[in-house]
Amino acid sequence: MAKMRLDWSAQRQKVLSENIANADTPNYRSHDLKSLNFKNLAMSEASKVAMVRTDAGHLAPGIPEPGPYREVTERFPYESAADGNEVVLEEQMSALSDTKNQYNLSIELVKKHLNMIKIATRAGR
Repeated sequence: MAKMRLDWSAQRQKVLSENIANADTPNYRSHDLKSLNFKNLAMSEASKVAMVRTDAGHLAPGIPEPGPYREVTERFPYESAADGNEVVLEEQMSALSDTKNQYNLSIELVKKHLNMIKIATRAGR
């Protein structure tokens, strides 16, 4: 789960960076990822077992698998520029800060988990 959280944070960082890079592009609409929570993780496509094609005679799946994190483009910004650009830099910077905090939290959880494994393996000596 921590790995998915880290992947989500990295993808969100990329999307938010693209928003900031296009802050002066006319008619650009900012994007963001759906928020990540435990229920979504448990129900996500990434946690399900995928079908495997074991014989050439079997039919291949026709619909591509959706990615674990879908972009959300429907936003209702409280302001937009005259050229139609909807990127609000303050909003994007706040989202970047939130993403950084979530990434750091995930890293700390992984470190704690690894320390617990080290303690458990040393206890038997």
